[in-house]
Amino acid sequence: MQHARLLTRIPAPACFGLRASSRANTTSIVAGKIDSWCNARTPLVIPFASASSAVALKAEPFMNGTSSVYIEQMYEQWRVDPSSVHASWAAYFQNVEKGLAPGQAYQPPPTLMSAGMAAPVAVGATMSAIAPSAGASIKEITDHLKVQLLIRSYQTRGHNIADLDPLGINSADLDDTIPPELEPQFYGLTEQDLDREFILPMSTFIGGDKPSLTLREIINRLKRIYCTHTGVEYMHLTNYEQLDWVRRKFEMPRATELNHEQKKTLLKRLIRSTKFEEFLAKKWPSEKRFGLDGCEILMPAIKQLIDHASSSGVDSVVIGMPHRQAASENTHLEPLQIGCFLVLNLSKKGILYRGRLNILANVCRQPLPTILSQFSTLEPADEGSGDVKYHLGVCVERFNRESQRKVKIAVVANPSHLEACDPVVMGKVRAELFYGGDANADRTLAIVMHGDAALCGEGVVMETFNLNDLKAYTVHGCIHVVVNNQIGFTTDPRASRSSPYCTDIGRVIGCPIFHVNSDDPEAVIHVCNVASEWRRTFKKDVIIDLVCYRRQGHNELDEPMFTQPLMYQRIKQTKPVLTVYQKQVVNEGIANDQFVKDEVAKYNAILEEAYESAQKVTYLRNRDWLDSPWDDFFKKRDPLKIPATGIEKEQVDLIIGKFSSTPEGFNLHRGLERTLKGRQQMHKENSYDWACGEALAFGSLLLEGTHVRLSGQDVERGTFSHRHHVLHDQKIDQKTYNALNHLSDKQAEYTVCNSSLSEFAILGFELGYSMVDPNSLVVWEAQFGDFANNAQCIIDQFICSDPNSLVVWEAQFGDFANNAQCIIDQFICSGQSKWIRQSGVVLSLPHGYEGMGPEHSSARVERYLQLCNEDDEVDPEKIAFGPTFEAQQLHDTNWIVTNCTTPANLFHVYRRQVTMPFRKPLVQFSPKSLLRHPMARSPIEDFLPGTKFKRALPESGEAVNSPHNVTRLVFCTGKVYYDLVAARKHLDLERQVAICRIEQISPFPYDIVVEECSRYKGADLVWAQEEHKNMGAWAFVQPRFNSLLTKQRRTIKYAGRQPSSSPATGNKYTHVAEQKDLLATTLNVRKADLENFKG
Repeated sequence: MQHARLLTRIPAPACFGLRASSRANTTSIVAGKIDSWCNARTPLVIPFASASSAVALKAEPFMNGTSSVYIEQMYEQWRVDPSSVHASWAAYFQNVEKGLAPGQAYQPPPTLMSAGMAAPVAVGATMSAIAPSAGASIKEITDHLKVQLLIRSYQTRGHNIADLDPLGINSADLDDTIPPELEPQFYGLTEQDLDREFILPMSTFIGGDKPSLTLREIINRLKRIYCTHTGVEYMHLTNYEQLDWVRRKFEMPRATELNHEQKKTLLKRLIRSTKFEEFLAKKWPSEKRFGLDGCEILMPAIKQLIDHASSSGVDSVVIGMPHRQAASENTHLEPLQIGCFLVLNLSKKGILYRGRLNILANVCRQPLPTILSQFSTLEPADEGSGDVKYHLGVCVERFNRESQRKVKIAVVANPSHLEACDPVVMGKVRAELFYGGDANADRTLAIVMHGDAALCGEGVVMETFNLNDLKAYTVHGCIHVVVNNQIGFTTDPRASRSSPYCTDIGRVIGCPIFHVNSDDPEAVIHVCNVASEWRRTFKKDVIIDLVCYRRQGHNELDEPMFTQPLMYQRIKQTKPVLTVYQKQVVNEGIANDQFVKDEVAKYNAILEEAYESAQKVTYLRNRDWLDSPWDDFFKKRDPLKIPATGIEKEQVDLIIGKFSSTPEGFNLHRGLERTLKGRQQMHKENSYDWACGEALAFGSLLLEGTHVRLSGQDVERGTFSHRHHVLHDQKIDQKTYNALNHLSDKQAEYTVCNSSLSEFAILGFELGYSMVDPNSLVVWEAQFGDFANNAQCIIDQFICSDPNSLVVWEAQFGDFANNAQCIIDQFICSGQSKWIRQSGVVLSLPHGYEGMGPEHSSARVERYLQLCNEDDEVDPEKIAFGPTFEAQQLHDTNWIVTNCTTPANLFHVYRRQVTMPFRKPLVQFSPKSLLRHPMARSPIEDFLPGTKFKRALPESGEAVNSPHNVTRLVFCTGKVYYDLVAARKHLDLERQVAICRIEQISPFPYDIVVEECSRYKGADLVWAQEEHKNMGAWAFVQPRFNSLLTKQRRTIKYAGRQPSSSPATGNKYTHVAEQKDLLATTLNVRKADLENFKG
């Protein structure tokens, strides 16, 4: 607290005996000493403080760790509005402000005075105003404040002793001690105080319409609310309105009760959830299905979330269920976890893929024969390698009976990498908000399910949570459901996390966390209703921690007794939740045994009929499992026709004119004034640099109605200060200007957004964004290409896109992209093959050796090329190098890898992403030094109608006129071309050495390479690269050159750095020496000949 004088010690009875009480086996206060004390017919003898301890009592701290925060919050509220706190606290704060000692500042307000008591002293009176005769009133006030603190302690710590584990073994927070502040003795309250009536503070709703309750009733109500089957963790919220909202939803009398119809619906859903798992176990006893056994309530919980959301106006729900597979002794792969953005902590011990088939069948209503046929060994009827049944996604639209409205439900396909699909879900939802005009997320909802071990173990979870309130990334609240089965495969929670709860990550972003025992179905449904309403009301994330168990082990073929013998002994003794709940419903008279039998028989008949239909299926259709279908995009499009991508000169004039100017009255930085004047000068000269080429690509697409999104670290300015798409007024804070958003009244929106310092989550987010509309351009730019491998999982497994947009992620440096390696590997490069999902997302990865060391030089070109599906063995005599060859290559590849060296080629490759009749991810290695290189400019003719992307740029100098004089034909890619040209000129070898740039490395331009080799028949062939021999493109291009040249009895030689474990040297001298070695070897001269060459 900032005002230290409020921190004081006042007389308060010492705590006895129970300060470190054990609550092993999750024994709650309900079964503890306080419970028996409050409810026993005969008094329980407790050693309360005696009069002789009065001196010791004065040393008891009143403001402990809990109450000091509470008092500080009240003090700050009082300073803003004195009426916002209780009169007793208002009197205290005002007296302290007047100068009274804190211990003497309490005044009894009239509402606390009993008849016959001394009259209250005026606020602000001097110390002498409190006479010794007023001792009784002071005690009453202090007792009232102690009760207020007791209530506060239950609100803050009650969840710590809630009965959450269905097995009664563990405490959900890994701590088996009872917080002492939950016991009346802690505050000096005696047994005689139990039947005293206390006025309830404004910070609680437990009284309902009653302004006061006895202490006994206060404790009983607090225990029922906070310490039974629901643990409410919300006092970390900083917004008072939100705090009161949560309190009201749980504390109001009868707030959690369901009516008869709701209970009957819940019973029906539990029957479907349970019997579906039993049916699969009966029909396929030796198959792994990662069922819901032990957490059968998950399916009714998700249905309830959707019902409530649909009734509130939501018409689109995107669900993520991340999970992992782990190889077991029988070599099968096993999923571990799922992810959902409203966190329900279902303590089921770690796996969150669980129940995916159940969700697909009973929530999404995917046709049962389609699901059951996945257990067969049928041949697929369409393209793609496919994926295991528990990775598949789906998108369906169904009628919701609760809301009487249609709702679209998409379950995003995912790999086994835990939580990797979390940001993908967020990005997909964000795109739906954009394209649907749903700025406040009133009609779109994200639900992500998690496993308890993965939620706190996987870093991408924190990266994704951090996007919660970022302007360009927020989805305005996600519901996270945690299937908390209290184990991660075989690892105990105490070995997998350091925090009390697996959900503690939610406290970072200030979202409420609702822990609930999965064997109390009605408590789960209430929590789901509250969570959905919270998301709708405050547009913030919420977590449901569904504490459960894993009845069958990690999978149905696993033996859990190896590692958790005591737990599984208890599980064998635990009745299924359906058995318990149907007995409860029958006992309450809501349904009878015959009703239950009829419901079971009806659903079993449905399953049997679906099984019979599945037996008649003769092939599998991968297209039945699309999570982002583009129904109309491929119609009336010729897949083998790639249109030209040039634009009219009038468009060039408009875009560059806007790009090189600012509106009147905008206070531009002087350095940027020179930059804009430079752009104007380039326009006069009809020659454009890299920034202009990019702006022409984006601007022309925007004018054509294509949405463009550029995302990454520092992309608004550009890592190398070349872009400056967002200009900042130098005198008015937060006033900005984005020229590309002011081209025309009818243009599409251009979104350029600096991202959080994350590669994994941001690339996953942009991937998800690209899934919704194919007619957009989404570009992710790595700050340094080296950093892009942080997103590698998404890149490999997932990438897909809205075909009507351009989505670009730019790494700050390409080196950093490996932070996204999971996204790269598991989503982007293989998403179409596994899930029949195309994507046009763009990865912009700065790359180039310029002496900046091993972390700022290489975007790891070799890794992306290794992931290409192109065959390196070709027979040029059997290939038809005709007009459709390029389009056929693009159609067949899994992604495109380019290394453009001219602004015009960058312009065309970006536009080609949108004009192609299909979608493929693009990995573009971007230059650094070329951004301002005087030779790296393109004339206006290269942008005009009839022009298009050039996959390779052959020699265009003097060597072309006398090919018979050429002794050396050099192939290269990227920035090294300009170094070679400069060295060649320095050595006067322009007639003897021809240089051909490969702009599109994959698909490999076989036809152009064959033509160039044929032109220079007598020349030695050399591949030159800056990267080390075991890196770069050499391993990719060598077999392709050899397959083309074998019959000509020619081979290609390597010129470049020698193999190395590090991408680049950190020593400037060594870098220069290596570069000269490269140039000398390539041009076949002595190194001494380059001694005076400066490059």
